[in-house]
Amino acid sequence: MTAFTPPAVLTVDAGSGSCRALVFDATGRLLGLAQREWIYHPVRDAPGGFDFDTAGGWRQVSDCVREALATAEMTPDQIAAVTAASMREGFVLYDEAGHEIWACPNIDARAGVEAAEMIGEDLAERQYQRGGDWTSITAPARLRWIQRHQPEILARARHLTMLGDWVIYRLCGVFCTDPSLGSSSNLFDLATRTWSPETAEELMLPDLLPPIYEPGSVVGAVTPEAAAATGLLPGTAVVVGGADTQLALLAAGLTSGLRYATVGGTFWQSAAVTNEPVIDPNIRLRTLCHVLPGTWMIEGVGFLHGFSTRWVRDALLRAVDPGIGSDEGYEMLERLAAAAPAGSNGLTYLSSNVMEGRRWRHGPPSLVGLDILQPEKTGLGAIFRAVEEEAAYVARGHYDILAEVCGAAPESIRFVGGPARGRLWPQILADVLGVPVETPPVREATSLGGALCALVGTGVFTTLTEAAAATSREPGLFEPDPVNHAIYDEAFGRWKALYAHLLAAADEGVVSFLWRGAGA
Repeated sequence: MTAFTPPAVLTVDAGSGSCRALVFDATGRLLGLAQREWIYHPVRDAPGGFDFDTAGGWRQVSDCVREALATAEMTPDQIAAVTAASMREGFVLYDEAGHEIWACPNIDARAGVEAAEMIGEDLAERQYQRGGDWTSITAPARLRWIQRHQPEILARARHLTMLGDWVIYRLCGVFCTDPSLGSSSNLFDLATRTWSPETAEELMLPDLLPPIYEPGSVVGAVTPEAAAATGLLPGTAVVVGGADTQLALLAAGLTSGLRYATVGGTFWQSAAVTNEPVIDPNIRLRTLCHVLPGTWMIEGVGFLHGFSTRWVRDALLRAVDPGIGSDEGYEMLERLAAAAPAGSNGLTYLSSNVMEGRRWRHGPPSLVGLDILQPEKTGLGAIFRAVEEEAAYVARGHYDILAEVCGAAPESIRFVGGPARGRLWPQILADVLGVPVETPPVREATSLGGALCALVGTGVFTTLTEAAAATSREPGLFEPDPVNHAIYDEAFGRWKALYAHLLAAADEGVVSFLWRGAGA
């Protein structure tokens, strides 16, 4: 049996690309992990629409929990509490009996017509000023779409939760949310950290919205049905967690403002934690509640950086040799990329745009600058480095905006998530930004943040701030290289110019968008 510092707790993370279950002990040490990748189902006759499969998703969650317990060599009675984290924006509707009748992930963009209508009616801007998020991938336009295209669904609906709250409901049968996830619906009033009656009235929304609890609150216990599915013990405490990025910021030690961090993964969130809700007057970035009372965060989102590195691994490297393991593939690619110079010998990767709430759209992934006469200069290593560099360019674009709206540029940033565990990507980020990058030795930052909530719920810690301080470790440090920073200054300008041309081509229909937010 695994030696650990009791109590052990378990986080279910319903992420953008997968669901995972992770077991931690009271020191924040990871004991066991299981993961299942999931896909979303395009909606017929609804361009940009994606449904979330709640039945299949719950089976995958249950399988992950069982496997995580086995991996950690834990018996169910050793798990003191379970909690949930998830992607933002996606939500679920339930009928009177508590059955899921409609669900979507965060990337769902079916409500383009409805979003454009709300922009024209000035509803979108009023709700942005109140709730901090634009209408492109949030609940208001989607709810109008349901009302128009599936009115029978809205007529049957009695409850609405976000996706992490759906996991909580499946575990204990309680409908609830927390400020970090709830605010991602854009149905919130940021100043009061609760549902906005004005937004509900503007949408003529039925009484669907659940009670709000602070992260770390115990809201129920694992039901016999959930226990049978997951292998957890009936009666195990179920604790409110929160939104993925905010929990990762908690695990990174960002518990009060003004502090800056980038959370890397499928998406990259470059964020500032603040002690008041800061709204971008030009409607580029989004503002949400942080997981701690009296704190907020404002962020820019980089799109599908994790999927871009996965594409290089699977479509180029492992396509040649399928015997190369997944983790081994990333290690090989980073070694090749480290041998390429800053700027990737003029090769530029284009995929994610800097966030712009009003017109958030992304051109098709593209490589510009391949040297076919000297293939050794822009081969596999340069391609992988260019993909990593683009993520840092997008982060730099977001930090430029954050410095503008927050009134202070970062003197350093914290970098957490999978990309922060290597050595090349943190160094590229430091060189592109021109500031030191700290990498706390946090494995699975989002899920650890959830575990800290569970440990507060079990009484190990009194507050989330105490929990974050007690589990913190000395971070790694990457200082910017002045020579590389100068190279990246020029390369960043080239990337912006090239991306403007790519968007123009997509706007003209010459190429297709990778993704376009509703109403963009």
